[in-house]
Amino acid sequence: MKLYLFAPIEKKYREEFDQHTMLQNIKVTAFIALAVATVTMAVRIASWFIPYQEMIPSGQFYEYRLINNFMVSSSALFAGLLFFIWKKAAPKQQNRYHFLCVLYTLTFTGSCMSLTFVAQHNPKNTMTMLLLGLLSVGVLLVFSIRNLLLIAGSAIVSFMLFFQLFQVSADTRSLNYVAFWLIITCFVFISRLIYSYHANYFIKIKTIEDKNREIEKANELKNKILAIVAHDLRNPISGIRSVTHLMQEYPYTKEQENKYLYWITDACKTADQIIEELLMAAKQRDADLLQTDYVSLNDWLKHVRDNWLQKSNFNREIGLELPLQELKARIHTGKMQRVVDNLLHNAAKFTPVQGNITLGMKQHRGGVRISIADTGIGIPEELIPTLFDQFTASSRQGLNNEPSNGLGLHICKQLVQEHGGSIYVTSQENEGTIFNIDLPFTLL
Repeated sequence: MKLYLFAPIEKKYREEFDQHTMLQNIKVTAFIALAVATVTMAVRIASWFIPYQEMIPSGQFYEYRLINNFMVSSSALFAGLLFFIWKKAAPKQQNRYHFLCVLYTLTFTGSCMSLTFVAQHNPKNTMTMLLLGLLSVGVLLVFSIRNLLLIAGSAIVSFMLFFQLFQVSADTRSLNYVAFWLIITCFVFISRLIYSYHANYFIKIKTIEDKNREIEKANELKNKILAIVAHDLRNPISGIRSVTHLMQEYPYTKEQENKYLYWITDACKTADQIIEELLMAAKQRDADLLQTDYVSLNDWLKHVRDNWLQKSNFNREIGLELPLQELKARIHTGKMQRVVDNLLHNAAKFTPVQGNITLGMKQHRGGVRISIADTGIGIPEELIPTLFDQFTASSRQGLNNEPSNGLGLHICKQLVQEHGGSIYVTSQENEGTIFNIDLPFTLL
């Protein structure tokens, strides 16, 4: 168990833990106040039958009765308020009244101290009531270190101010000072141990909840991947099956054979792309292990454009807008090429023959901005918020019915974030789309 003797819980859990303990303190303090009110009232009723006045000196009995009246009335009042807040207020509203728990703790410990002072007219007193009050608070309630120091400090100030008024023996004063500081030390130490126990238990619960969410997310991802596999891979496999059936059952010419082989190759490429994107989406990455090369972005972008044009058999020109000065950066060339390739592929899918596509780069806010702009059909406004989500519903078929499985842009976002960058989109329907990749200055 980790001890939080002089420090609060970790920042990740602190706010939620504080909210949790404040709700718990309101409930526990309500029951403490009710119990104190019940006990002190029972003592008052018992005094009707037991001659306390004859057992206690007359001056002390008056002091005792005042303290008893105060404990009955204050505890009943706090119990009523706290039970009302607990039952009627929403959890977030309840926490606004946590100060009542601290206030009642000060009232309760002060009352116990008052009984100690009354009893201290007897030099044989051992401050039993003060010990009982502080340890009850320390064990039953979970206070932040700030509230704990407030309670302990108030007890110290009250004791130092009023102790001299009630103690008659110098020897007993010395002994009671020692006993008081031992009680305060035990109170603070026990309270922090209780805080540590609750904090560790809370962290364990939250860790289990986080793991369960990860498991649920993994299961959801698995189900989506299976659905993609079952649905999207069926099309290229069905195409291959149909072509092989034609080749087996019907005679064909050399020209038809070449066409059939082209269809089979195209279906295999489609299936391979789907599998690759599924693997990329499911793969867990660690950005700290990113292997980068220090490259000229000007030359690299030219190479990426030319390579994509060659692989895609795209029969139109893609504009290239680069700065006059050479920009260099540390990037994973393979991963960033995949991002640019994917965005160029999307631009080609949604830009008609007469449209334009431009790959550009410029310095931006100390870093680099790479942009892919087109004059295509654009993206509907309602689809933009979920465009980069995994298996997004924003995916659409291209102008020539090119398929989409909703993974490409999500993968692009992952790869850009691995470099510490961000990806944005601006688009208007029937006017075009611009994807901007912002890489930070730390890569330069």
